[in-house]
Amino acid sequence: MSLNLFAAAAATALIFATPVLSADLAVTMRLSSAELAQLVAKTTDGLASTPLALGAKGPLVIAAHRSQSGEPEIHDGLNDVFVVHSGQASVRVGGTVEGQRLTAPGEWRGGKITGGQTFALSSGDVLWIPAGQPHQVIVPTGGDFIYMAFKSAN
Repeated sequence: MSLNLFAAAAATALIFATPVLSADLAVTMRLSSAELAQLVAKTTDGLASTPLALGAKGPLVIAAHRSQSGEPEIHDGLNDVFVVHSGQASVRVGGTVEGQRLTAPGEWRGGKITGGQTFALSSGDVLWIPAGQPHQVIVPTGGDFIYMAFKSAN
């Protein structure tokens, strides 16, 4: 339990204190809970996502809102850290994937995950997914799941 609290505090610190690199100077970025919810208020085909501008040297940070399950994903060179804002979902991680397609260099989507472990996530939870691990967000019918995804190089 204390590890989860530590991870949540560390992730929150990243959200609110990560330097944003502009062309001329670094500034601090703060994103309130309400601003996050507004960024991804309306989904299209079950997903809304907004990359946050942290500069070329910062991690890729995506604000995401899912109102339906996503397809399996594999990122060959990127770790994912999910920090849950609101809602509930299960995330299946690991196992093997059959039928995936290459969507960009090192990025795979689709197919079906067999095996792995399923994690139930809700508000305040943090999940680390190492690079190369298949994963899929599964949203209950009629549900909403809003989270931040921090993507960092392996």
